[in-house]
Formats: sequence, structure tokens, C-alpha cells
Amino acid sequence: MNCCISKPVLRLACCCLSIGLLALMAGCGNPRAPQEADVSGKVLFQGKPLPGGKVSFIAVKGGFSAIGTIDENGVYQIKAPVGEVQISVTNRMLQPRSEPAGAQRLSKARGGEKQTIKGRWVKIPDQYEDPSTSGLKYTVTRGSQTHDIELSDNPG
Repeated sequence: MNCCISKPVLRLACCCLSIGLLALMAGCGNPRAPQEADVSGKVLFQGKPLPGGKVSFIAVKGGFSAIGTIDENGVYQIKAPVGEVQISVTNRMLQPRSEPAGAQRLSKARGGEKQTIKGRWVKIPDQYEDPSTSGLKYTVTRGSQTHDIELSDNPG
């Protein structure tokens, strides 16, 4: 049997197949990828800006998390998972050690690049380092938002 399919028909079929595969791949994103929103604000301890450290937002459902840097003025910015989150705050990496004067601390940021942590260590209660004991919760919504985080010497 001699089957003859014209070249234009074959090209059309290949083109349609390619477009269909592209559309299928575009619709098959990671269904577990979290939605994120930009959250910024200040971290305050005893009413004053916490002068450096890290803040983490951990999704209550789904286990996704995000970590942001707190600058010397207590300001942070983070791409947080949308939904209810528990928050932790630490500045332990700024605790004085026997280092040469003027040394800066490096920390691995999202994506593996190194990031300089600047600031000054202030003793905050240890419970803020663990999101399950910090008592800090927030509901992240879609879109940019501001959320100030207030720490006290006697959390309760």
C-alpha cells in the first residue's frame, strides 16, 4: 500500500501537535508551588527598632517558608507565602564573638547567594527564635502589605 500524505497536511499536523504540547506544558505548573506576597514592615523590640537580624514566615498549612533580613533600622522585606503564617525573629548571628573589629557576618540567602547581615546584637527572648513558641502570627493576603512585628521583654 502506498500512502501519500501531502507535505502541507503533514506540516499542519506537526504544527498543531507542537502547539498542543506547548499548551499542555504551560498548564502543568507545580501545583504545590505557594502563592507569595510582598510583606514589609518594622521589627520593634520594647518599642524601638531591632537593629538587625532575620525574620521568618512559615506557612501553617503547606510547610512553605520565607526568610528576610532585618536592617539596622528594624526594616524588613519578604516574599511570604499567602495564608496564615507563624513568625520567628532572631539576631543571634550578630551576637559578639571573638572577631576582629569591623567584621561582617555572612548568611546564605534564598537561592544560595551570600548576604551580609549588618546591625547590632540586642538580647531578645529565646522564644522568638522558634515560630511554634514565638506567639507571632499573621495572615498574609495577596498583594503588597505592611506588617509591623512587636517583640517584648516579657512575651506572653
